[in-house]
Amino acid sequence: MDLIVPITRLLLKATVLFSLFALLSGCDDPSVSVNLVPDRVYIDEPDNGAVVSHDVGRGVLALVNDPLTDVAFLDSDCLVDVRAAERIVAHRQGADALDGTADDDPFDNLVELDDIALVGEQTLLLLAEAAQRLGLVPVLEIEGVPFTADEVANTLALINHASLEVLDVDASLDVRAAQSLVYGRPFEDMVNVAARPFVGPSALTSLKWFAAGWIDGLQ
Repeated sequence: MDLIVPITRLLLKATVLFSLFALLSGCDDPSVSVNLVPDRVYIDEPDNGAVVSHDVGRGVLALVNDPLTDVAFLDSDCLVDVRAAERIVAHRQGADALDGTADDDPFDNLVELDDIALVGEQTLLLLAEAAQRLGLVPVLEIEGVPFTADEVANTLALINHASLEVLDVDASLDVRAAQSLVYGRPFEDMVNVAARPFVGPSALTSLKWFAAGWIDGLQ
């Protein structure tokens, strides 16, 4: 029987989704591939243990693979049993027990995570809830590129306010894509961004990853 984890959205996420639904209801541009991510976590029980599916799984993997996610954080903030937390971190860090080294072994999928001793259905549910609270779960996938609510907001701020030089050089966009965005702004949503000439998955990915650091630099 499926178990469903309710999702508590941040105000930003709710605002983003509302505007996206309103836009997509009247969008007839076949060149832009958009997918709104389901906002429920489905748990099933195949042979052994539970598997979290859908895009919540991306958030869970982002959480457990982040070097800042240590045993103390998993234990105190995510409420994961400390023994399971130790095993999760040990798997990610590899034999030398350090992040950022050659023997790191991040989790490739949720089945690999579920195979860790003491990681079962309850742990996966707790990790899913934590990923939601931290805004790690994508709310939008456009041209195959997933975006969380924060990533949508950061990327739109970058595109609407950064100079042509920043978009072209610092964000590593093709100059034609950078010019296309500057000439077309302001943008209220990522759908119209993706519809601009020369803006495809590569440009969207570059913008997403650069935007967070650019916003931090402004702050």
